[in-house]
Amino acid sequence: MKKILAFLFVAVLFAASCEGAVPQDDVIILYTNDVHCGIDDVIGYAGVSAYRQEMQKVTPYVILADAGDWASGGTIGTISLGGYLVEIMNAVKYNVAVPGNHEFDFGMEQFKKLAASLDCGLTACNFRDLHTGELVLKPYKILEYGNVKVAFIGATTPDTVVTSNPSFFKDKDKKYIYSFSGENNGKKLYETIQNTVDEVRAGGADYVILVAHLGEYKRDVTEHWSAPTVVANTRGIDAVIDGHSHEVTPELKIKNLDGKDVIITQTGTKLNYLGKMTLNKEGKISTVLLSSADVKAKDEKIVKLIEDIKAKYEGTLEQKLSHADFDLPAINSNVEWLIRNGETGLCNLVADAFLAAAAKTPTGKADIALLNSGGIRANIKAGDVTLNSVVNVLPFIDYICIAEVPGQSILDDLEIGARNMPGNEGGLLHVAGMTYKINTGIPTPVIMDDKGNTAISGDRRVCDVYVNGEPIDPKKIYKVISIDYVLLENGNGHVFKGTKIIEPPFSIAYEVLGDYVSQFETLPEKYKEPQGRIKIK
Repeated sequence: MKKILAFLFVAVLFAASCEGAVPQDDVIILYTNDVHCGIDDVIGYAGVSAYRQEMQKVTPYVILADAGDWASGGTIGTISLGGYLVEIMNAVKYNVAVPGNHEFDFGMEQFKKLAASLDCGLTACNFRDLHTGELVLKPYKILEYGNVKVAFIGATTPDTVVTSNPSFFKDKDKKYIYSFSGENNGKKLYETIQNTVDEVRAGGADYVILVAHLGEYKRDVTEHWSAPTVVANTRGIDAVIDGHSHEVTPELKIKNLDGKDVIITQTGTKLNYLGKMTLNKEGKISTVLLSSADVKAKDEKIVKLIEDIKAKYEGTLEQKLSHADFDLPAINSNVEWLIRNGETGLCNLVADAFLAAAAKTPTGKADIALLNSGGIRANIKAGDVTLNSVVNVLPFIDYICIAEVPGQSILDDLEIGARNMPGNEGGLLHVAGMTYKINTGIPTPVIMDDKGNTAISGDRRVCDVYVNGEPIDPKKIYKVISIDYVLLENGNGHVFKGTKIIEPPFSIAYEVLGDYVSQFETLPEKYKEPQGRIKIK
């Protein structure tokens, strides 16, 4: 039975008929999403390239598309500001790519450099410069396969202005100067995508594929901007290649405004799967997710390229800092985020590192350390803890800073961080110097608008908050150390009203963690398990 189920998982799972011209040969669209610097994980880019070449022997019509979040999430992205990823993707010969929220992690200037350096460019129909009113990127590509025209429309989640660094999308007066059509609870996004669909249809497109970084059903996906909701509120899209939520979606059937089934598919993350969509000679679309058992060959040219790139930095990064007798997981064996669902030993290690860093600054010891769970991206495995390990855990260019924060603001932001619990929540605040509880039996009182602005109205779920063993005083000012993304830039929707910076950003987060772990010959056993800092009921 298990073998049968496994076969069904990777077999052709869904076929839908389209109304366009029938291709003379099969059109094969290979797709990836949320690679997050997993350049040689599982299938790896070398496997993607080899499989593409294999398919080119079957049909002359082969395309490779990516649905975003490739530039950051690992050491290779951090040290090159995404540049090495562009080099690899160009070598693999991508034809279509859309920006995910994490393509913006290194700032807008660097984002534009990455987009210009990528041979296929980046595509998004809903990313607009509000000063000029013009789109920043081309909204679509129309590619011809014999007598058939296929349009690839790009779309990026409006959540980007919150889940990347919000300051990158604002001017010096902190007013938004970029938009992802996030207004009116989804209506603006549907309208934008529909207008683009209508435009490409008028331009002769026989088939329309939405390549989107929107996500589906995980708790940290905004429902009215999700791929299923977009499909349900539009017409004329034949299939969606999705990303953002790291879901393994061989196929998902959603009816559009005309009552027609539309395929949504997604490959998970880190190249665990390679997607394959086929538009066959009868005009039907089918989808399949290929595992490493299906994609065994490697393109040796890509293998060599990756080896050469790694050789440029791995010697330094393999410097031993400490040793761990146990695993410190961020993600479980099912590729599910542990850190976004509750306290872990790894989160406590990072929070303690922040707290220890404060004591070395001119402002002195902090009361509390805070970090968002979305900032932690990898496990620390048992064995030597290297600089590479540390950078993988905290791969983003986030700077540590210290602020004076009213107790009430801390309570409010704990509430904001707990808004989607239980479930994946990148804004969940992990702590040092503090303990708190989350009562998930109470509906969240947090209200967030399409710009990430928040308000709290109703009974609170966060309770029993203690700072160094004493109940938190809403009127007291506490010294808090965290990253600028959380304290200054409203990352993950955090507000921290009344905050006064007393130690401006002074060190990159992974450097702080590296300094902390290097003081231990072996990491303390206390980090093997949670310590009761966050209790969820």
